Parts: sequence; C-alpha cells; structure tokens
Amino acid sequence: MTDLTSEMSCNSYSATMTTQEENLETTVTPECRICLVGQEAAQNQQLIEAMQTLNMSFVESETGIEYISAQDDDQQETVFVMQEFDGPVYSRLQRSGCRLLGPTVFCKAAANLQPLPFSNRPLYCSHMADLIICFTGFTTNQKDDLKRLADIVHHMGGSIRKDFSSRVTHLVANATAGNKYRTAVSLGTPIMTQEWIHKTWERRHDMEASATAEDMLLYKMSPFFKCVLSFVGFSDEEQKHMEESTVMQGGAFAAAGEESCTHLVIDENVVTNMFDFPTNGSLKVVKQEWFWASIQISACADESLYAYATIPTTPATPGSASKVHTPTGSALMKSSRKRRRLRESIAALSQETTLSDSPVMPRKRRSSVQDPNVTTVSVSSILDATSTPETVAASYNADCTPMQVDKTPVSSTPAKPLSKRQMVAMELLQTETNYVSILHTIISVFKEPMEQEQQTGGPILDQEEIKTIFGKLPDIYDVHRKLKEDIETLLSEFTEDKCIGQIVLKHSSDMMKAYPPFVNFFEFSKQTVEKCEKQKPRFHAFLKICHSKPECSRQTLTELLIRPVQRLPSMILLLTDLAKRTESDHPDKTHLEKALESLKKVTEHINEDKRKTDGHTQMFDIVNDIEGVPPHLLSAHRSFIMRADTIEIGDSESKKGDNFSVKGGNVTMFLFSDTLEICKRRGKLGASYKSPHITKTPVKCFKHIELLPLSHIRRILDVNETQDCQDTFCLLCKPHMDTMQRADRVYMFKMVGDEMSKTDWLKTLCQHMANTTCKADAENFLIKIDPEELEITKSDFESSKLERAKRVARRATRKVGRTFSFNKTPRNTLSRAVSSLSTNSMGSPMEMSTGDTPQHHSVPQSEEQRMTAARLASTTSLRTLSPIANKPPMTPKRLKSRTIGPSGASWM
Repeated sequence: MTDLTSEMSCNSYSATMTTQEENLETTVTPECRICLVGQEAAQNQQLIEAMQTLNMSFVESETGIEYISAQDDDQQETVFVMQEFDGPVYSRLQRSGCRLLGPTVFCKAAANLQPLPFSNRPLYCSHMADLIICFTGFTTNQKDDLKRLADIVHHMGGSIRKDFSSRVTHLVANATAGNKYRTAVSLGTPIMTQEWIHKTWERRHDMEASATAEDMLLYKMSPFFKCVLSFVGFSDEEQKHMEESTVMQGGAFAAAGEESCTHLVIDENVVTNMFDFPTNGSLKVVKQEWFWASIQISACADESLYAYATIPTTPATPGSASKVHTPTGSALMKSSRKRRRLRESIAALSQETTLSDSPVMPRKRRSSVQDPNVTTVSVSSILDATSTPETVAASYNADCTPMQVDKTPVSSTPAKPLSKRQMVAMELLQTETNYVSILHTIISVFKEPMEQEQQTGGPILDQEEIKTIFGKLPDIYDVHRKLKEDIETLLSEFTEDKCIGQIVLKHSSDMMKAYPPFVNFFEFSKQTVEKCEKQKPRFHAFLKICHSKPECSRQTLTELLIRPVQRLPSMILLLTDLAKRTESDHPDKTHLEKALESLKKVTEHINEDKRKTDGHTQMFDIVNDIEGVPPHLLSAHRSFIMRADTIEIGDSESKKGDNFSVKGGNVTMFLFSDTLEICKRRGKLGASYKSPHITKTPVKCFKHIELLPLSHIRRILDVNETQDCQDTFCLLCKPHMDTMQRADRVYMFKMVGDEMSKTDWLKTLCQHMANTTCKADAENFLIKIDPEELEITKSDFESSKLERAKRVARRATRKVGRTFSFNKTPRNTLSRAVSSLSTNSMGSPMEMSTGDTPQHHSVPQSEEQRMTAARLASTTSLRTLSPIANKPPMTPKRLKSRTIGPSGASWM
C-alpha cells in the first residue's frame, strides 16, 4: 500500500500546510468591512447580535462579488462571512483570495469578549486550534478524501505537517502500519481515525465543542483496526475469549486459511512445529504475546518483534488449507517430525559449549535415540528434575547452573552421606530459594513494569491500585533475600555444630513488621486484581503477557500472591522437623525453640490483626443493615466483636423489668469494643391486610433502638438454669442521664439460636466491660442469680406468644371495624345489624329504661338519629363477636424494689 502523504510533492502539499502562528497573526479590526454573504448569514440573529457586541458594522450581499474589487483598498478590508463553506460562491471567493469566516468564530469571540482572530485561509471555527495534524496510511486512490480532510482541519483552525515529529499532536491514520504509525506509538501520540475529523466538523455550529473533548476519544484508532485475525493452537474457551476481545478492540476474526486473514496468532507453547499453509503475501504469523501486547498499549504492536517463524516459500498444494488451518491440525508426516527431533537432539548433545550458548532443546517428548559416542550425558539426564540430597548439594557448585552439566572430574572416593539434620537444612534452603525467586518474579515481572512513569498508552493502573495489590511485598522480599543469603553462607561450609535457628531468630523481628499488613489485606488485594482485570482490558492483556513468560510457570498473579500467606506455616513445619533431628544438648536446640516461638508469635500477631481488620470490615456491613443507626457508631478505634439474638421477657407495663421494645420482641445485640448496639430484629414479612397490588419497599433487617455504652452497664445477671428457665440473662444498667428517675434499669433476655452459647456471650461481654472501665477484675461484673429472685416463671416464656397473638387480633379487629364503617357498609348489612340488635337479649345502646321495667322504644324518626343508631349497632355487634371481648384483663405481678442501697435485694 502506497502512502499518499509521503508521495505528494512539496508544491502540491504546501497549499494545505501552515503553522498556527500564521493563523493568528492578524485580527479583525473595527475598520474592516464585514460582508454577510447569502440570505442564511443575513438572517442569522445570533451572528448579528455577536457583531453588535463586537461593535462591528456589516453589509449584506447575495454573492459578495461587488466587494471583491474593494480588496485593493488598503484602508478598508472586506471580510466575508458565509453560513456554509461550500458551493460556487464559496469557491469563487476562495480563488479570489478573499478572507472568509464562519458564524461560530464571531459568536465565540463575542461570548468571551475577545478579539476575532482569522487566518489567510477560510476559518469557520476554532475546534482544532493549537492542534498539529499529520496523516498516514492513505493510498493514491484516496487523494480527494485526503484533500478534503486537510481543508476541514484548516477550516477548524488546525495545522498540518507532512513529516511526523514530536511537535505533532495527533496522527490521523488509515492503517495500523508504517513508520509514522510506529513512531506515534512509541511517543504516545494519539492516533485517530478520519471519522474524528468528520465528527468534529459536524459540531462546527457549536461554539463550545472541541476536538480534544473526552467524548471525541471514541474515535481513537483501535489496536486491530481493519485487521482480520485467526487463531491456532488455543483451546475452545481461550479462542472464544480472544475472538471476543478482537471484536471489542475494533478487529474481526476468521477461520485459519481464509484469504481475508491479515494476522495468524499462534500459541507457541502448543504449536512447536513448522507447518505449511497458503499465504496471500501479506499474512503475518505472530505469537500470542503480540495479541495481548497490542491490547495493553492500545495500539497494534510491531509484528516483527513477535514473529513466530518465517513463512515457507514452497507453494501450497491444493486442498492443503483444509488440513492445516484448524487449531488441532498438523501438515507434517510423523516420520518428518521424528527426523526433525532427532536432528535437534543430536545437535544439542554433540555440542561442546555450555547450554546457554547451544541451540534450543526440543520442548516436546524426549528423544529415545542416543549418540553412541556420547554415553555419559543424555536428554533425560539433563531434563531430570528429581531432587535428591546428592543433586541438591551438587547444585551449589560455584560455576554450575542447575541446567548446566558439571564437568568437574568425579572423585573415586565415595562422598560422605548427609546427616538427617543437614538434609532438612538443605530442604529449608531449597524452599527458601524457590520462595525468594517467586517474590522476585512478582516484583520484576508484575510490579515494576506497572510503576514505570512513561508507559505506552498511559498507566495501566493507578498508583493506589498498585499499592493495594502488592502492599508490603517488597519488604517481605528484602527479609527473605537476606535470610536466604545467610543460610547459603552457613551451609556452604556446613558442620554439625552450626546454628540455623540463630539465623531465623535474627530476622524474626523484620518478619513481624512485614507480614501482617500483607496477609491481612490479601483478600482485598485479590478482589482488586479480579475487579481491575474485568474492568480494564489493558490490565487483563498485561496479565496475559506476564502469565505466558517462563518465569511465572503459567501461574496467575493471584496464585503467586498467595505464596507469602503460605510461607510462614511451611517454615514452622521445617524448623519443627529440624528441631526433632537436633540433639537436646546441641547448641542449636535452644535457638531453634526460640525461632519457632518467634515465628508462632508472628502468626498470632497476624491472626490478631486479621481479626481486627475483619471487625472493621464487618462494621460497615452492620451499619448498612440497621435502619436509623447513629453515624458516630463508625469509628477508627472501635471494632466489632460478636452478635447475640435474643427475645425480651421483661414487661415494663406490669412493672416487671424494663423493655427496649416490647415483651416478646426480637432484639439483636451487636457487641463492639466499647459499646452495645441494641436493635429490633425484623422477621419475614407476614400476612398483611393491605391490598396485594401495593408494592412493599425493601426494608433493612434491623431497626436501631439504643446505643448503650458498656460503661453504662452496672452488672450482668446470669440467671441460673432450670427446667423452665434456660439461656436467660439480665442487664442492670444505669438510669438515663436525661431523666429525673434515678432507679437502675433491668432488662431481661432469653437467647435464641445455636450460633453462640450464653456462657461465651456473657464472658466476652464482661471482658470488654472491664477493658472499657479500665478494671482488671472482669469476673466481678458477672453475678449468678436464681430466677425466683427476679420472679421469672414459666409463664413469662409462654406469654410472649400469647401477647403477640392478642396484638394481632386487636389489629385485625380495628381493620375489620374500619372496613365495616358506615360510609363503606352496604344498606342490607346495616339492616341485618339493626335487626340482630333488636333481638339481642343483652340489650343495646338504643335501649332506654324508665323506672324498674325496661321499655323498648322505636327507632328515632329523624334521619340523623337513624344513622347514628345504625353505626352504634354495627359497632356493638362487632365487639360482641370479637374473641378478645370476653377475655378477662391480665394483671401482671409486681417486681421487687430495684433501688440501689441498703434496702436493695440480696443479690444487689
């Protein structure tokens, strides 16, 4: 494809180039004559008001031709204003060298009370002011389109450059290739499509519009613009995901072998052999890393950096496309594949240099063919990763890497066998080396690239997100790197009297500082990784590239980040094993025990911090579930401890204790470090007398009642267990400060549910009461008491259900009474109510007596009296039918005196 912008001559292209300084070097002065060309411009009221604001006079003309000759007069220059920059009139004025302006320039200048700039070329608006545009990727067949784009840029105040440089602010491309495109990607210059220019021109009448507005970023060139991708070697799930990502990034996908395909993406970890396929001459075969790198940098990456292999030049045979271009297909015969592996194996085994300078070893299947001249080394021996004490010890030779063959002459004297203690120490060093390598991989592969200041396409993640994901990981890496070096130094000249525990004990204090912040927020870090991977495609592509690197061993970032969480328990097991294999009189025995104790303290500290962190996190969930909770419940020094679900058995109406809600009410207590949140627990929505068509608004699970500080609780009364009284306790609280009553309050509860025992709840509550009041004797807050002293009987536990039933019945009676009110009751219902009232032997309000003999009087004759009698009759009948009317009133027992002092009860 020939780039027209590179082939255009300097003379032809200079007609469409200028600098922004030339555009703004002159201004319209009041001495200039303004000519409104055409009826549309003359009838534009906004334009006329703008010129009046600028104190400019104007004339009107249909074509403006009569004022062209006036251009020779230097004392008064004519500026032509047109509603649209097209048509024969516009073309003639432009060829005549007249200065042309659009209405938007006048309106914006008048709105900002600024001078009116204009250029030597027609200027309609300033949407691209201060922008320098460069074009690339346009062919000779698109010469007219490119000329039109250049004119539009000038009409909007922009400048154009033929050659790309650092001064260019935007590159308008028509393809994801070329030197200009690559340079723009490396410099981070925005690469836009030609639609960006057209959409900005469509907003030329809006004086507030701008080509650099945020919504105009939609027209930024996608990474796979005009690219058709095919995928080979991927699983069905992975290929589907990559195809969806291709469409999201502006590209298309096709089956391998189609002529429209521009890029063939191959999984190099699966497809390890060359294969033949037909080519259209421009097909690019790339590794999967190219695909994710393009998404990461938001531009099409350079294919030459990710080329998979050279395309074979041999012509393809007919029908080969159906054999080769499926993800699971293979075009080579088995014999050819075996011969290639044989040649690679022989070349790798017969070379005399180190493995780092040798050809790449075959990745798949070990060759069974051996060179008879090479009997001491084989492919299987080189690739054998079995860990034995002998191989571990040999791996620490000075100049021999794990993948190199040690050529040191082997002594005929058999090596001294390793002791069990030394074998455990070697295992500790091996695991520590692997762990430090993993931490180094996380920092060098993931963390440091994301923290680079100048990233192609901008930062992948914000600094806060990076800090949240990695946290104190660098501190952990520094501690274990030093620990590994000390252990290596000790084991390099190992003797049985060396002390390993002393080295671990040396670094335990640094572990105490580094581990808790990371481990406690690991779940939050994991959630941040998952959220960013879903919401930010560039971060997802970055992770894909990192996961494919050999350092990661195809492990995800989350799988690597969990290693610090698992390391301390692993070290404790190894040191415990080492302590068992160390004699009691060995000097390292004491150091190992202290090292184990220090590591256990680190884990305990982590668990304690995690409990506090979880408590703070749970506080937010609790506050969101309680209606009307005071906002000051959330505090940095306060943490959530536990929760208890109870039922109130006290009854303030009968002077038997106090109530937070009502007797039999469901009350939930949330214990915090210094206060007790009392709230009403809402159950499931039951039957309602409201119309079923009325939608219910979702309500919170709890409703706030009182925030009770632990310092206001005087005593906890643990009611002894009996057959009728179980899981019962009381809170003896100080009186409210805003009331004149000085008697203490007693609240009685029965615990429900099996989540927590009463003993644990009361013990924890007393402990935090002691902490709040700065007292060491938490047991003194708990007092044992018999239920008889509080007059708690079996009926107190059963009456709650009865009282709830009565309350429901009372509400039902009121509902039904309102339903049968006079205004809504049919006439026949009133008649039946009146007739039943007249035959009632118990009498009614209509019955009047004179003397000792009752006399029945007739219904009053007036209409008002008749209506009143009907309503009274309806009410009396309903009361007679009510199941509660015949029940005798309940008389609750009295509670003993609850005053504080000598006259108090014995348990006070």
